[in-house]
Amino acid sequence: MTEHTDPHAPIIHEFVAEGPVDADLRTLRGDVVLRAEAGSALRVELRPLDRAGRELAERMHVAFDQQRLVVDHPEDEAQDLDDLLESIASGEGTWGERLSRGLRAATRGAAGRSGQLDLVVVLPARSRVALRAGSGDVSVTGALARLEVGAGAGDITVERGADESVRVDSGAGDISVGPTSGDLRAKSGSGDLHLGPVGGAAKVSTGAGDIVLGPVGGHVAATTGAGDVDLAGLSGEATVTTGTGGITVRLARSGHLRARSGVGDVTVHVAPGTATRVDLATGLGERDVRLAPVEGAGDAERTLVVEGRTAKGDLRVLRAETESARS
Repeated sequence: MTEHTDPHAPIIHEFVAEGPVDADLRTLRGDVVLRAEAGSALRVELRPLDRAGRELAERMHVAFDQQRLVVDHPEDEAQDLDDLLESIASGEGTWGERLSRGLRAATRGAAGRSGQLDLVVVLPARSRVALRAGSGDVSVTGALARLEVGAGAGDITVERGADESVRVDSGAGDISVGPTSGDLRAKSGSGDLHLGPVGGAAKVSTGAGDIVLGPVGGHVAATTGAGDVDLAGLSGEATVTTGTGGITVRLARSGHLRARSGVGDVTVHVAPGTATRVDLATGLGERDVRLAPVEGAGDAERTLVVEGRTAKGDLRVLRAETESARS
């Protein structure tokens, strides 16, 4: 009697770690779930979605040497992933054109080796992770020390940003990162970004999509080719640029804002008690500054400089409501 293996049965690798680990993870086709949990358990689940995925799972390289976890495709598959990410990150053309070329190259390279394989990794809290994914979505939960994610085409969702630094990059997908105590870098070729708050600096960009950014403790650099930018708070240096879209700062307490839009409005809400200097220029639009003079501005506890530029759109610098300033 022939025994038939369930093609969907996961292949599981389990280890015991002595503390946080360094993890180097790579996968080409399928979703990735990463969980950082208290304790010493280290678990890798390879979940095939079809028979070809089962064959791929059996060929995957999984190794742990007490300090470093490696999960990698067989050598032939790994080259496909490198080709995909390289095609998206470099070369000529828009992000969409680069993505299309990369996916076509990966499809040609993987001919005869197709298979869907989801990856679930559980590792100790405060670990450091570098993940390179292909066409699936990525979900990260728990406390990490450092996180770097590169995805060819898929959404990236990080429940909580790593303590030291976070770097996430998707060729074509939305990116969401929760509260982050360290620095944050996020880039998408064509997706929306929902980020923060951020304790350190934030450098974020998307080729075509909206950016929603919580309060940032350090320097802010936010750029989108086509989309709106919504910055919750400002208390330092910020450069915000959009080709086509509006720029809104919900509550500016202090610092220096440089806001530029090709076509779109720029609106800045200034906290009560902040002395403000404005430099506004629009090619086609209105300038509206509604700030009552601050007595003894030179002695004001907070100062703000607003430089706003738009080729077509209105520029507004308004006093924020007291309720908003307290939020």
